Amino acid sequence: MVGYADQSGGLDNVASVLAELVEVIDPERLVTEAEKGPIAWVQRLGYLLDLIGHPALADELAPSVVARAKDVAPLVRAKSRSGAPRDQRWKLAVNAVVEPDL
Repeated sequence: MVGYADQSGGLDNVASVLAELVEVIDPERLVTEAEKGPIAWVQRLGYLLDLIGHPALADELAPSVVARAKDVAPLVRAKSRSGAPRDQRWKLAVNAVVEPDL
């Protein structure tokens, strides 16, 4: 869903669904699957996990970002990252406000 946020109702919706699913996410499988996808997706997923209050699960993804992320990715791919605040942990330009239904 993070990789196709536009088709999934936007990042607000992605974060809301993630909040509902987080209790059944297996951390080992999450890391295994994250290694298969683009690093920008992992960066966004880690950011969203932190945002919805699950830093322990986000911590599982952090080593992958440290090892693989070469550039700062935009939180929303289609929006400019110019002037957007940076999230250093996830190497993201936070160019949108995400408001999940929690």
